[in-house]
Amino acid sequence: MKILITGSNGQLGKEIIKNQPFGVDLLKTTKAELDLKEPNKCYEYVMSKKPDWVINCAAYTNVEKAESDKDLSYLINSLSVKSLAEATKRIDSNLIQFSTDYVFNGKKKQPYLPDDLKSPLNIYGQTKSFGEDYVKDIFNNSSKGIVIRTSWLMSSIGNNFATKILKLLAKNDRVNIINDQIGAPTSTKILAKACWQAIKLISGGKTLPPILQITNSGEASWYDIAVEIYKTSKEIGLLDNTVEINPIKTSEYKSKVIRPYYSVLDCKESFEELLMKSYDWEKAIKDLISDYQKGI
Repeated sequence: MKILITGSNGQLGKEIIKNQPFGVDLLKTTKAELDLKEPNKCYEYVMSKKPDWVINCAAYTNVEKAESDKDLSYLINSLSVKSLAEATKRIDSNLIQFSTDYVFNGKKKQPYLPDDLKSPLNIYGQTKSFGEDYVKDIFNNSSKGIVIRTSWLMSSIGNNFATKILKLLAKNDRVNIINDQIGAPTSTKILAKACWQAIKLISGGKTLPPILQITNSGEASWYDIAVEIYKTSKEIGLLDNTVEINPIKTSEYKSKVIRPYYSVLDCKESFEELLMKSYDWEKAIKDLISDYQKGI
């Protein structure tokens, strides 16, 4: 089985590569070989390589910058996804596209179901939502084109909330963290596992819903996560300094981006379909901190 993966140098791409099953011919592409700023070349590349699967890990993920960089965000998160989907369908292959909780507006008081009405609040969420729609329309809601929504993705490497907080905690005796935005942290490990499981099941003839939602279980604020990172880091000796973590409201944080206040995803059906079990976000954070300490 030949599988083409975009964004192979990113935190998710690296985790997917690390967990590739035996017998998979993985074509690892970076921006140099496959730049999502060029939709036509994305189409041509897929047509030339003719993979059995395309896993799209590449995306424009700078939520703040997207507000002033609308065209580039749309090009990468929407139009290039459309091109990848069109090429994949034309060669009768399969696509996995990753998406985000930011396709929702956060006004719901309980976890969002896969079929809930989308209403993104910012440019990043809008462009990811358009990408979802292209996949859905091109593959006509079939298992040939799967969207996997996730939220608050973190790992021991790369640029994410966990690694940023670890650096802040090491250099400061006081940090302010937002406590009124609620979501579900997700480790790259569980997301990579879900990706490979979806490929395995679909390749074996199983039909999956066109939208899956994968996060670690439970919900938390950014403040809750920072406190857990600090506590675990102290326990294992990664940090030896004392830091005061101060909860603040979103209104106290300078940002030009409107973010959802509550964007927890309901993943129950997706885990059942994938024959998988989730695990608590606290455990995921502990594993992440351990990996960070080991440098892996």
